[in-house]
Formats: sequence, C-alpha cells, structure tokens
Amino acid sequence: MAVAAWPSWEEWRFRLQPGEVELTYCAGLGPWGISPLEPLRSDLDMVMENLVAAAVPAILVVMGFLACLRRPDLWQAGRRAAGGLVLIAVLEPATPAYASPDACGVIPLLSAEWFATMMDAWGSTQWCLFGAAALVLVATRMTSTAPLPRPVAARPAGVTWHRPAALLVDYTIVVATFTFAVPLFLLLTGLEGFFWFHVEGGVVNALRLLSVAPDPERLIGVFFIFLYFWGQHRRWGRTLGKRLLRIRLVSVDAAGQPAKRRTALRTLLFPLLLFVPVIGPLALIADVLWVILDPGDRTLHDRLARTEVVRRIPDARLPA
Repeated sequence: MAVAAWPSWEEWRFRLQPGEVELTYCAGLGPWGISPLEPLRSDLDMVMENLVAAAVPAILVVMGFLACLRRPDLWQAGRRAAGGLVLIAVLEPATPAYASPDACGVIPLLSAEWFATMMDAWGSTQWCLFGAAALVLVATRMTSTAPLPRPVAARPAGVTWHRPAALLVDYTIVVATFTFAVPLFLLLTGLEGFFWFHVEGGVVNALRLLSVAPDPERLIGVFFIFLYFWGQHRRWGRTLGKRLLRIRLVSVDAAGQPAKRRTALRTLLFPLLLFVPVIGPLALIADVLWVILDPGDRTLHDRLARTEVVRRIPDARLPA
C-alpha cells in the first residue's frame, strides 16, 4: 500500500509548494480544430484531476485486500485492483490538455506531438502505480487457492469490462446528439436564439448543476440524459450501448426489467449524480471501488436500486 500511496504524498507536496507558475495569454485567437475525442478527454480530466490527491490508488489496494477476505475468488479481486491501478497510471498523463509551445492553442489529441508530450509527463506516479499493481498480483497469487466454480448463468465472465465499453458507446451517442441533432432541431424550430448546447468541453462539464437555480439549458440537457437512460432501461432493459455489447439490466427480485421506480432511482444515482459538483466525481469513484468489494460484481448504484447487469437473463429467473 505504501507504494500506491507515494504518488498521493508527492501530489500534496507539490500542491502545498507549487513553486513558480508561468501564465501565457494569446490575443486574437481564431477557431481551433476540436478533436471528436475532446469531450471525452475533458470529462475524464475532471474525474482524474483529484484522483491521486484523494489517495484513490491506496484505497484501491485496501479494497482489493478486503475483497480477498470476503470473496472466494481471490485472483479475480486481485486482478481488478491491479487493473484499476494500471488504468489510473495510464489515464493520469493522458487526460490533461497540453498547451502547444509553438502556437496558441492545445496540442491536437493523438498527434505525434501529443504522444511525445504525454510520454514526457510520465514520472514516478506511473512507475509507483505499475509497481503497486505488480505487487498486488504477486500477493494475490501467493495467497489464493483454487477458485470456487461460479454460476455462469448468474454472473457470466466479462460483464465487468463490457459495462464501461457500453457506457462509452452511450456517451458517444449523447455527444453526437448534442453536437448535431439538437442544433438542427433548434434551427428548424426557430429556438436557436434561446437555447444552445456546447459539449466540446465535455458533457458533464457543460451540464454541471453549479447553482441552486441552474440555467434552463443545463436542466433540459440533464433531463434529456435522464430520459435516454431511464426510458431505454425501462422499456427494453438495455441502452444502445448495452445492446451492442449484449448485456442488459435486470431486477434481482424478479425476472425481466426492473420496476419504474427502481429504474428511475438507478438513473438518478448514475449517471445524473455526476452532474452535481464535488459529489458527482466522489460518487463515481465510490461506485467503481464497490465493484471490487462486492461479491456479486455489482456497482453501488445497482445494489441500492436492487438491479444487476448480466449478459443474459439467468434461467432461474425466467418464468415457468
């Protein structure tokens, strides 16, 4: 755990004694070429900016240890904790917006200059997290026994990693809707002068509810996202992303889709809670960490809503 906690100590030492700060200003800026990946980068940066400072890597190791105490599949818990450490190490230098040293603006994503700058940003944080992940795997392998057979129908393998992939598909659909469909609708209805949505800096960043009485655009945008997830889960048990990844949402109490209230509660907990400043990112971190500890591989919002994401409806829940 000390290896995973070292980057957090370094981060706080830098924040308390940041040293000299260099500010630059560009006059007469023209339009920048915005990458299609910019919304995703901005939202990930919002989540990642305080991840190391909040000692999440160390908490991840502790959660992996606790999971080994209460779960029979020690190797599975260890792999997830190690995978989380590696993911943080890779995303931490990849999500910031790097300013171009030769021109006003930022370095284009996935360009050769961007890769070179990102690799230059690698430091002790990455190597500590990689080392912590390796130690977690070694410790898990040394202490684990043969895993108990798990019921394939109840929790088929691969759901844990299919879920973020499905969420990425849904995120892309939401960004495309706000970028193309919504402006076209406002133009055709003559409402373009009253409402406008800019998600180039990220969907969560654009729609965050920053005050008690937020702008109408933010409320409309958040309500649309609520309808996107709640409506599809209530009607079909899956969003377009889940449909593509062949997973679906079911109730743990009965066969088929959850009830309306359960689905609404689940949608309020995720993803709508993300749009609440401070609380949203913390809730997301707790949600992800819970998967490591949960014996049923369910997220915290699924536990609270009594729902589960599976590859198919278990045979035991099908009506006779």
